[in-house]
Amino acid sequence: MVNRKLLVLLGLVTLATTLAFMGCSSDDPSTPTGNNNNNSSVTFTEFGGLVEQIAPPVYVGPQGAPQGALDSIWTDGSHPLLGKVFGEDEPMSLYSNVENLDDAIEMLTMMTQKMDSAGITGDTTVTIPEGGTVEIRTLASPTTIPTQCQSVMGFSAIDLDDLVRMVAVWQSDTMYYDIGYTLTDSTQTLLTYFAADQDASVTESFLYYAYVNLVDSTIDIRGVFFKDYGDYTSARWVYNIETVNESDFSYRMSWYSDDAGGSSLLGCVIGGGNKDDQFAMKYRQYYPADTAVVDSSYILDQMFNSSYEYLGDISAGYETYVNEANIFTLEYQPTVLIQSPWAE
Repeated sequence: MVNRKLLVLLGLVTLATTLAFMGCSSDDPSTPTGNNNNNSSVTFTEFGGLVEQIAPPVYVGPQGAPQGALDSIWTDGSHPLLGKVFGEDEPMSLYSNVENLDDAIEMLTMMTQKMDSAGITGDTTVTIPEGGTVEIRTLASPTTIPTQCQSVMGFSAIDLDDLVRMVAVWQSDTMYYDIGYTLTDSTQTLLTYFAADQDASVTESFLYYAYVNLVDSTIDIRGVFFKDYGDYTSARWVYNIETVNESDFSYRMSWYSDDAGGSSLLGCVIGGGNKDDQFAMKYRQYYPADTAVVDSSYILDQMFNSSYEYLGDISAGYETYVNEANIFTLEYQPTVLIQSPWAE
C-alpha cells in the first residue's frame, strides 16, 4: 500500500521525467495531443498561511492525560476534542485538511510549470509511459457539483476557467486528481477532487472548494471527505472555514463514524471569533448518528483565548458564530464515495 502523499510525489516525479524527455526528443512515444493554444504556467497561492492568519494555532494537547471534568474533554485525554478541531494529526482536523488542499495546489503548480517548460499548451493530453495521463483543458460551461456535496458547498454549479486532470499509477495503486480553477489578478478559486485506492479494500475520496481574495486575503474553504474501508465501515467528515470581518474566523466541522462502539456517531463542532483575542466553540454529539436527540453528556459550550485557556461560557456577541442552525448535521455527510465533477 502506498499512502496518498507518497503516491502524489511518485506521480509528480514520473510526470517530470516524462515531460523532460519530451522536451528534448522529437520522436518521443508520449506525444501530447491537443490544439496547443495559449496555456502558460501560473503561480497559485497556498492556503496554509492564510488559514493561520485567522484561525487559532495548531493545537498540541497533552499525551495520554486523564479525563477530568466534562469541559476538560476539549483539552485532555489521548484524543482531546481540540485536536480534532484545530490539530494536524487527526484526519478530520482543520490543519490536516488544509495540508491536503495545499498538497493539491503544490501538485497543480508543478504540473503547469512542467508542462509549460516542455512547451505544452492549450487543450492537451499527455500519456505517462509508466501508467496514467495528464490533461489540461479549458472549461466552456459551468461545473456541476456532485449532489451529495452541494449542501456543504452552498451551490450546485460553479464557473471555472481551466481544468488539470492527473491519473497516476504506481504498482497496484491508482490516484486521481482533478483540479478546476479560475485565477485573476484579485481572486483565486479552486475546486479539487481526489480519489485513490489505498489497498485492495480501502478507497478514499474528497472534494474541496477554496477561494481567496488576493487583495485582502479573505478566504472560504469547504470540504467533503469519504473513506470506504470495504468492510461496511467508513469515515466521513465535512468542514467550512471562512473569514469574517476581514480578521475573524467562522468554522464548522462534523465527522461521522459507523464503527463507534457497535453503533454510529456524529460529532459536530461550530464556532468562531478572533484568534488573537477570544473565540467561542460548541460541540454536539449524536449517538447513534441518526438520532434526533443530542447526547446530553456532550453538550459543550466554551470560550477560549489565544492560548486555548478556558474563559467560561459563551459571551454575548458571539451568538452568530455558534448558531446551532448552522451545524453540519447528518444530512450533510456523504453516504458513498465521491465522484469527480468532471467524470466522463
